[in-house]
Amino acid sequence: MRGYLWNGNYKLTSHFQKHYCARWKSSEHKSKRYSKTLILPKSKFNSTLRDGAAIKRELNIQKACSFNKLYSWQRQTDRNKEFVLHDGPPYANGATHVGHAINKILKDVTNRYKLLRGYKIHYVPGWDCHGLPIEMKALKDGKIDERTLKPLDIRNRALKFAKKAIEVQRKSFQQWGVMADWSEGYLTTDFSYEANQLEVFFKIYDKGLVYREFLPVYWSPSSRTALAEAELEYNEKHCSKSVYLTLDVTEISDSIRSLTDKRIKAVIWTTTAWTIPFNQLVSYHSNIQYQLLENHNNGDVYLCEESFSVKLSTLLGCQLKVICSFSGDNLKGTKYLQPITNEVCPFLHGDHVSSGKGTGLVHTAPAHGHDDFEMARQYDLPIECYVDEEGKYLKETGPELKGKTIGVDAETTVVNLVKNNIIKIEDYIHSYPYDWRTNKPVIIRASKQWFVNNKLLKDQALEWIEKIDVIPSLFKNNLRNNIESQTYWCISRQRVWGVPIPVFYDNKTDQPIVTQESIKYICELVRNNGSDIWWKLPVEQLAHHSLLDKFGSELIKGTDILDIWFDSGTSWASVLKDNNYEADVYYEGIDQCRGWFLTSLLTSIAVNSKPPYKKVMIHGFATDEAGKKMSKSIGNVVDPEIVVHGGKDKNENPSYGVDILRWWAAQSQAKTNIMIGKNILNRITNECVFPVRKCFGFLLRNLSTFDPSTQCIEYSLLLPQDQYMLLQLYQYGQNITRYYEESEFNKVLLETIKFVNVHFSFYSSIIKDRCYCEEKSSIKRLSSLTVQYYMADILIRSLAPIVPHLAEEIYQHLPKHSPAESSIFKTSWFELHDEWNNTSLQNIIKPVFDIQSDVQSVLVTEDSMEYDVVIYASHSLFEILKLFQPDEVTSSSSPLNEMLHTSHTSLLSEPPAIIPDDSQLVDGLSTVLQNGMKVPQHFKIIIMPAMKNICERCRRYTADHSSTPCERCLTVLAHDWAE
Repeated sequence: MRGYLWNGNYKLTSHFQKHYCARWKSSEHKSKRYSKTLILPKSKFNSTLRDGAAIKRELNIQKACSFNKLYSWQRQTDRNKEFVLHDGPPYANGATHVGHAINKILKDVTNRYKLLRGYKIHYVPGWDCHGLPIEMKALKDGKIDERTLKPLDIRNRALKFAKKAIEVQRKSFQQWGVMADWSEGYLTTDFSYEANQLEVFFKIYDKGLVYREFLPVYWSPSSRTALAEAELEYNEKHCSKSVYLTLDVTEISDSIRSLTDKRIKAVIWTTTAWTIPFNQLVSYHSNIQYQLLENHNNGDVYLCEESFSVKLSTLLGCQLKVICSFSGDNLKGTKYLQPITNEVCPFLHGDHVSSGKGTGLVHTAPAHGHDDFEMARQYDLPIECYVDEEGKYLKETGPELKGKTIGVDAETTVVNLVKNNIIKIEDYIHSYPYDWRTNKPVIIRASKQWFVNNKLLKDQALEWIEKIDVIPSLFKNNLRNNIESQTYWCISRQRVWGVPIPVFYDNKTDQPIVTQESIKYICELVRNNGSDIWWKLPVEQLAHHSLLDKFGSELIKGTDILDIWFDSGTSWASVLKDNNYEADVYYEGIDQCRGWFLTSLLTSIAVNSKPPYKKVMIHGFATDEAGKKMSKSIGNVVDPEIVVHGGKDKNENPSYGVDILRWWAAQSQAKTNIMIGKNILNRITNECVFPVRKCFGFLLRNLSTFDPSTQCIEYSLLLPQDQYMLLQLYQYGQNITRYYEESEFNKVLLETIKFVNVHFSFYSSIIKDRCYCEEKSSIKRLSSLTVQYYMADILIRSLAPIVPHLAEEIYQHLPKHSPAESSIFKTSWFELHDEWNNTSLQNIIKPVFDIQSDVQSVLVTEDSMEYDVVIYASHSLFEILKLFQPDEVTSSSSPLNEMLHTSHTSLLSEPPAIIPDDSQLVDGLSTVLQNGMKVPQHFKIIIMPAMKNICERCRRYTADHSSTPCERCLTVLAHDWAE
């Protein structure tokens, strides 16, 4: 095996250990008389991370480097390519949270990278200011009953609240270093924005894609409004009362009736007992197998799906006898008695009924289910809704039910009314939709609403989705599925804080009245005065004269507002107006696959026949360190302001600063669940950012007197180990650029940490002697400083988009060609020289690393500078090693010796005549590339305690006498004295 020792182990022999101890004692008291002759590095850059100092330093950097002017500066520069990232508007409903941090920071990383690549950035930050989230907050989370307030009072409260929230969020976004013109931006309450939105509404309406109809929608009794799918949150632990009950069959086919003369009870199941009063039919499927089952204890006969018979027997607590089995088509013409209204209702075939779910007989209430509604329309049954906005039964339900409220007392009352029909009631835990703002259950309730007909847009939308880049690509399915599953989009809301649907109605017929003249007139009013005019002005001042002439006093204005997803989904009409209504990127969280991404796509295709984006980028959600959703009630919420500034108790909540927050966001970019907490932030600080700062501290100290414009060494003059580091730097730079282009910021950081911990760590450990002890202007020293300059420049540009404060701080300490370049972001991306990509070096240098590894395996933690090494290699391997030590058999300053990091290295083509007693032998193996093939080559290493004395200047065992510096140091001193 490689590294085999003749004495059979890797530990130092006792003679080695005694020798090492003696050396340690002899050098215990080191002279400092030559210390001033060394080139000891100095820099004002502080490589440590003092607690609480980060944010103060970062805010100073923001001022010094004019962070607040960078966006305006680049907009005024002459660049021939533009990058447009359209900012999805966050809700102006409170302080920032870590979700904001993820979103804004990842967008900023994207923009800053594109800026360094020479693009002019178009990024206009915005806020979503309308809708229930803000209205609820403005009404103090429901503590104020809006029914006691006038619409304009509510709107004024909501606007005031939104503006206050915007200022709080704006301040946070600025502190996070997000590049934008924060004096500008777009608000969905801007008059021009509202007018543009209404114009989009009319264009879609005019194409026949918007219609008003009586349909079942998700309805929130707690908010008293219709909701869209995107406004729902599913509670996985919702508990419903699951009710199994029977319906008395009054009529059935002769073929089934001939098998029994007893009363047949059809078994149904529901988790919404409150809908039983509105039952109008039972749905079955013609191809499902059904059974009649008899209970011998009481003679009752039950009708259900064949696969439900075992469950029914369990529910009844008795054995059931199968009378017969038959296919569902035999149920045609069957009728039953409605248990509350006593009306005779039909059994009807329904395509939506599937085997294995419930009893195979589906309770159907047309006004309270999507499939139920379609069944009623298919069979031309009447559809009426007797549940009001607050989820209360209307008087039409009868005196026993009138005024009962769903979720309060309606279910209990209904169960009591049908108690004679009930087989079993049990708790049923399942996923159920909740209102995203009130966090209370919603219901399905038919009402007159405005809809966008997604059916007519679906094919075109699906076709475009295939052409759009989606990152990560797996989320393309999410977008595709959401397009396919939503046949219509309810865009009307029964609130007042929003943009009104600009429609009038004929008071006699309730028919909507929309004309091009009326919309154009209203848009002009809104563009000049804002949407408040809909509530401020009477119909006579809102309606175009052509409508007034035709309808007169019968003309009334609508009270619905547009869905806030229509609000934000039409942002392209305002923000991208000067960019052909198209952005390069939309970048938001996963939830926007059924929200902003989707509504923006549908509205843009409806108007412009194309998407508003070329690429969609998607990030995950923030959770606590255990992967749990953050909740104030649980107490696991991580506040980004506390992350940056620290809490009252700095031990419990230290200040990490902005760049740690940004590193966390970029590092977690590819994850669906983005965990954050003290342990994670500490790990980033100590294991990521600190090593990087330490790396730059080393580089900046060495480069403090280096002038790249005059002192950079040509590639051909660089030492082989320096050329090899440039090869590693070239490969690193290529990977970093590719990762940014593919928006894989986490890989940028992983690659950087790997480079720092592996390549930089090794390189910095071997070049200290060269940098500190060689003659200041020697080729050897400048060779390393040249590499270190390129390394610092490329590393900091690689990290700049992610940690701009650190980048600017280091950039101010880097030697620059032009002092006018006050910010790294006013420069460009790094340059990789083709000559660095000398891949043949990897094969040539590999044997050196193999030898170094074997030496280190013997010495383990001992200082290799305490030892001399003799290497004997076969001819082909010897010739390669000779490239790293060409002039001398034994050297203390050759590239080979520097890479092995020993005091002296001897390179022999023949075995030595004498092997000292106090040495260790290693038999090693490496490979040499010959004729395109890797050929194994053996070598032997002799490791022995250094033969010479320690040099008082360079602290290496290279001096002939203990009282005199080594020959190299004497030459450097003589040169300095001569000067």
